[in-house]
Amino acid sequence: MASKLRLTAAFGDYDRTNFLTKGQVVPEGIDLQVINMEPVELFYRQCKYSEFEISEMSMGAHCHLISSKESPFVGMPAFPSRAFRHSNIYYNVNSDIKIPQDLNGKRIALLEWGMTAPLWVIGMLSDEHGLELNSVEWMLSKPSRVPITFPENLNIKYIEKNKTLSDLLESGEIDAAFLHKVPECFQRGSKEVKRLFPEYKSSEIEYFNRTGVYPIMHCVVLRKDIYQKYPWALRSVYKALLKARKKTLKALWNNGAYATMIPFLPSVMEEMQKIFGHEIWPYGLSSNKTTLEKMIFYAKQQGVISRSLEVQELFGESVIDD
Repeated sequence: MASKLRLTAAFGDYDRTNFLTKGQVVPEGIDLQVINMEPVELFYRQCKYSEFEISEMSMGAHCHLISSKESPFVGMPAFPSRAFRHSNIYYNVNSDIKIPQDLNGKRIALLEWGMTAPLWVIGMLSDEHGLELNSVEWMLSKPSRVPITFPENLNIKYIEKNKTLSDLLESGEIDAAFLHKVPECFQRGSKEVKRLFPEYKSSEIEYFNRTGVYPIMHCVVLRKDIYQKYPWALRSVYKALLKARKKTLKALWNNGAYATMIPFLPSVMEEMQKIFGHEIWPYGLSSNKTTLEKMIFYAKQQGVISRSLEVQELFGESVIDD
């Protein structure tokens, strides 16, 4: 009996990948060890060292690497992280910001340029609310994890290392911040910081209904050296990811004993189905083509990619149509 191919995968700690982590879903022909890791740390290590044979990957970084034609990875249209980002736009109440158009001419902070969450926020605000990228003083917490060439005339500065975005936002040293998670100052109820879209859920639903865009944050990649030696492994891993997602959705609908700590889980699932249809967390290229095309447009606009991409370039040929 032939031995299985031994590979290591790294993901955030998600319900949709945990069936792989626990070994309850096994890719055919592969002995898979799964490591859970905070995505920001994971992306740094994977982009710098290609440390894991399989991993979750920032879509911004993945698009950049594919556009450079030197990517060490082959992508799969499995999306362990996706999120609308209207809720992630915060401003200081003393900054004269009341509506999205007021962001023009302000000092706005991001963790890094090309990070997928602010990529979507900047693109959406530019598309929908007239944000002029060259009017903003952009304050970055750290350099990009991939070597991005900034658009011309973009005003970029870096924040001192001993200061946090939360502290700067609360003190008013920056006017606004586009973040990937809730800042500490907002969590503790600071009166100096508010969300730009206080009714963000209704804004996000309206945005989806009107545009069909369901923002994708991360995909899954296989290291190219493994793919070249074992091309079958890409489809094997992708099929396992599909199966794990299916089992996760089944567990969420099985309301006898809730799979997650949401007391109104049945109503949440019913609402999600009403909004998104049967596929409340779609994988595959065809189900996500509109979203992927919009993301590529934003990535080109913001200098994250050096050339326009066709969506098919992002993924291996054997996993495009599932």
